[in-house]
Amino acid sequence: MAAPEHMDIAMDAVWRGAYADATRLTQYRSVCGLADTGRLPPLYLHAMAMPLHMAIMSHPQFPLRLLGLVHLSNRMQCLRSVGSSERVDMACQLQGIQATERGQTFTLHTRARAGSDTVWRETSTFLAPLPRSGKRPPMGGELDWGSPVAHWAVAGNAGRRFAVPSSDWNPIHISALTARLFGYPRAIAHGMFSAARCVDLLCRDQSPDEPLQIDLRFKRPLLIPGEVALHTRHEAAGTSFVLTIQPHGEPHIEGTLRKLSEPLGT
Repeated sequence: MAAPEHMDIAMDAVWRGAYADATRLTQYRSVCGLADTGRLPPLYLHAMAMPLHMAIMSHPQFPLRLLGLVHLSNRMQCLRSVGSSERVDMACQLQGIQATERGQTFTLHTRARAGSDTVWRETSTFLAPLPRSGKRPPMGGELDWGSPVAHWAVAGNAGRRFAVPSSDWNPIHISALTARLFGYPRAIAHGMFSAARCVDLLCRDQSPDEPLQIDLRFKRPLLIPGEVALHTRHEAAGTSFVLTIQPHGEPHIEGTLRKLSEPLGT
């Protein structure tokens, strides 16, 4: 029987007085290669929100299987920086699940407030995939991004190391043995791990309190160990980038960064 096109389900989770665990924050910076600036890395707030995400996705009323979920995309608005020891109120909501040709998708809406001001918010879209056929979707026409601005190697244990501070223990990231259960020949890197390094490199010349929107689209899985190269293009609306898998240049992550003029608010 085919899955319904839409499942009407609403769930939410709240963490008042949320704060970054100092040990996990240090581990996060270490595995992602980030400096300690006294402020939370923009993508670390996603890691802080993971207990809320897990509270929803592991709840008995959540109708999809947690193991093997795939992160498809993320839109994050960083309205101001958050101090490393600052406390915020976080809330996450799920509203509905959609059926697609690839499987069932859903979006988690998460927000962090300091007092009455929203300082950070994101929408994260996930896929509960249908069984893998072994065929990869066509890549389509790829733009010529020119020479990379950076490249680096990703170690085979990066998935296990990142799982600790991110609280994301999806078995597709942990080992070749557990990844093979879901159709991958080796473990694959967390998309938010790969994106953290990209965002850090692209934001080094930007004021930490300048409002920023980050859009991420997770394309091909990065089998680890592996190597990646970062390409950028500066446009009127901001900076577009692609992180490619070497040596063949398949896109691992595509994204954009742009400044926001929106004031703090709801």
